[in-house]
Amino acid sequence: MKREPINDWADWYRAYDDPASSLSRRLTVVRQRIGETLDDLAGRNAARIVSLCAGDGRDLLPELATRPAVAADVVLVELDPVLAAAARRHVEDLTLSGVDVRTADAGRAASWADAVPVDLLLLCGIFGNVSQEDIAATVAAVPSVLAPGGFVIWTRGRFAGGLDLRPVIRRWFVDAGAEGIAFDGEPESFGVGVNRLVGPPATSPPPERLFEFIR
Repeated sequence: MKREPINDWADWYRAYDDPASSLSRRLTVVRQRIGETLDDLAGRNAARIVSLCAGDGRDLLPELATRPAVAADVVLVELDPVLAAAARRHVEDLTLSGVDVRTADAGRAASWADAVPVDLLLLCGIFGNVSQEDIAATVAAVPSVLAPGGFVIWTRGRFAGGLDLRPVIRRWFVDAGAEGIAFDGEPESFGVGVNRLVGPPATSPPPERLFEFIR
């Protein structure tokens, strides 16, 4: 059965403001892992970062702001215009440079392909809103997006009464040549994974479409 798309993502994001919500707890873990990865990238010249379905950038932007030693070219891709506008305000408020916020469909490679290969790819808030087939396709495309040794941080929750796909997704990343660096989460709630490309990068570009949101 086809699921209907979510229309009000700005309203959905308000759950992050509730410190008791699972999204808020997940955000804390995601920011920790982003910060650790940025510290690892600090010695690189102009690290490249892409965040797909970036929302208002509240996971990545604050961590960048506290690490002026990290030189980075950043692309945030967010389809919702309200959230994209909020991300631009955060960039201004944090006086960050080198951050390009694009109001575009992150599921289409044309929205961000000019920014690859990247040293850090963020796939947060995606895998719980797309089909299992799209998750598999996105993971399989990671070697065509990451630079050698690049990192990907991703999230996936467990839904009541449903199959826990988190172990499957972790295996898919390894099969794609991205070793597991860390995995955090709550057994009945969220999961946050960090993987690093150890296999060769793909010689072909990413497919035109990786995923499409459903609900």
